Amino acid sequence: MIDVFNIPSSTQNTITFYATGNFQTWNKPRNAKMIEIFCLGGGGGGAIQVIGAGGRAGGLGGGAGGIVRGIIPAFLLPDILYILVGKGGAGSTTNSTNGVSGGISYIGLQPSTSEQTLICKSSTTTAQSSTTPATISSIPLSAFGNLGLFTAIAGVGGGVNGFTTPTAGGSQAALGTSLVTGGGGGGGKSTSTFSSGGSITAASVILTTQVNGGVANAQDGENGYGTLIPFCGTGGGGGAGRQGDSGLGGNGGNGWYGCGGGGAGGTTSATGLRGGNGGDGLVIITVIS
Repeated sequence: MIDVFNIPSSTQNTITFYATGNFQTWNKPRNAKMIEIFCLGGGGGGAIQVIGAGGRAGGLGGGAGGIVRGIIPAFLLPDILYILVGKGGAGSTTNSTNGVSGGISYIGLQPSTSEQTLICKSSTTTAQSSTTPATISSIPLSAFGNLGLFTAIAGVGGGVNGFTTPTAGGSQAALGTSLVTGGGGGGGKSTSTFSSGGSITAASVILTTQVNGGVANAQDGENGYGTLIPFCGTGGGGGAGRQGDSGLGGNGGNGWYGCGGGGAGGTTSATGLRGGNGGDGLVIITVIS
């Protein structure tokens, strides 16, 4: 059969790269025509705010990683690409500290994060325990990004922490501005009462279950979840505050791939308390031949 219009066949080969902390290699197969790339950064860990008796705030939720997706003619690429997948940030376990930032994911021509060797990276800044999102990747900064057509999506900031009044931790909606979400904020507390942690609401035909923040005194936030086909997921719920002048607040829930961990609830002690862990990033490369 003569392929008059040079339309790629339905034959596909998909490889998913997970976070290992090291560069991994992708080898271009024979007869490859087009390469599709999905590059997701790691989510940030949830925070613990200042601990102590009386009114105390919950911790900020961790932010979600940025996303870059694109398509490149295979003949423009070398035989080997180098992949570094960003790891999710660990949640805080210490008084008045943010969680560890999520790592940026990179795809390049060399085992390097230098802009001059990159095809793309998931974002310009990392996902952190902050309401400020990881900034959108600037494709023009990567010279070899001009080999293909790319779309970049900014990360999502974490949920705001509940204050000392006390107030509830900030919630987020799944499938809002991105395929991933930040974590819910931790709830605040006082001597006489507590507030709940932030939740991740999920009103869609794909993500139908809400990820709850802690709603009882010092209750932990739930872990996030998601699906690979179609790709989407949620951050962890925020922990509820601990009523009174002793005891631990609720832990933050862990985020799914690329999603933020929940913030810890307001507390009088950090020993044994933690913010939720951010989810590792992912790189998915599909070959059309």
